[in-house]
Amino acid sequence: MERLAEQLRAVIVATDEYRRAMASAFGVGVHEAAVLGELLHEGPLPPSALVKRLGIASASVTALLDRLEAAGYTRRERHPTDRRSVLVVLTPGGRAAIQASFALFSADVYQAVAHSEPEHIREFTVVLARVAQGLRERAAQPGALTEALTEQVRSAGKEDHPAG
Repeated sequence: MERLAEQLRAVIVATDEYRRAMASAFGVGVHEAAVLGELLHEGPLPPSALVKRLGIASASVTALLDRLEAAGYTRRERHPTDRRSVLVVLTPGGRAAIQASFALFSADVYQAVAHSEPEHIREFTVVLARVAQGLRERAAQPGALTEALTEQVRSAGKEDHPAG
């Protein structure tokens, strides 16, 4: 199991590197690229939803959206049912760019597993979904996460300094 966790960490690190490279190719930062992905998969969103999804400050999202608009990837539109709110939407150019990004990502993943047995790919896909769900569930409970982390640190400290 430890080897699995190490390999999953390697995938996460490689994904982060890939995301940074892709964002750079767009001429935007990683958070800007994440916004484009959210808008592609979730549709138009208010800035407040982007703040929650990205875990950044409102002021940071405003500046980020200004940069995406200046690059021609997004625009703000009035919310159709809430006159006090706006929605961030992809422009046709922004949609084309982020769709191309995901198409390239899919092609790169396919290339990496092209010589694997189809049943292994199906099983791996199920396992990845379970891992993602487990991580989401843990992340959704910040108090329990803090408690578990504190206990792990405490246990590691006891191993480093045995009583006696």
